[in-house]
Amino acid sequence: RDCVLCMTCLKDCPHRSVELNLRSPGIELWTTHQPRPHEVALLLLLLGGVFLHRLPELQEWLGLNFHLTEFWPHAGVSVGVLAIAALIPIAGHGLLRLLSPGKHRPFLELAYGYLPLVLGGTLAHYLRLGLTEAGQVLPVTWATLGYSGASLPAYSSEPAVIAFLQASTLAFSILLTWGLTLKIGRQSFLSLWPQHLTTFGLGMGLWQVI
Repeated sequence: RDCVLCMTCLKDCPHRSVELNLRSPGIELWTTHQPRPHEVALLLLLLGGVFLHRLPELQEWLGLNFHLTEFWPHAGVSVGVLAIAALIPIAGHGLLRLLSPGKHRPFLELAYGYLPLVLGGTLAHYLRLGLTEAGQVLPVTWATLGYSGASLPAYSSEPAVIAFLQASTLAFSILLTWGLTLKIGRQSFLSLWPQHLTTFGLGMGLWQVI
């Protein structure tokens, strides 16, 4: 997990037998991984960060006025969104433990199951930028240098195509999250249904604001 290909292990091995092998992505999460509180905190922070990127859309979806043009209301709403996004998985795990106490792995372990959802939500958020503004790199760069970039190629995908790719990304990340949760929890799908339901709810929330 922490390898940076410095090859110090190869130098320290007296037999020079260190190998670099292919493996299933994230396999250490359900085999040798030791959960760390700061990693889980970062995971939940990144989850809230996806919602934070879409505050105007979240405001419109909820039908509220967050007064985002003012500093303190904006700061308060931002902290609230980050806190709520972190509390939802915690509440889902609390329901899991309430329904069947003592039969499930700790929250620090099961929380890693949300990794695909966080990755998929972040990717879905940046898909719009990547498929619209990224296609304007050449003319914008040329114009920045003082030249006319009108003749340079520019690309932009249709909104319907972007929406389809975002929805597909989120749907795939939900399925991956369910699968990773099953691997980490080592239990049946139905026994972990509160966390699966939480995953689905968060995924649908991301779809609504993205």
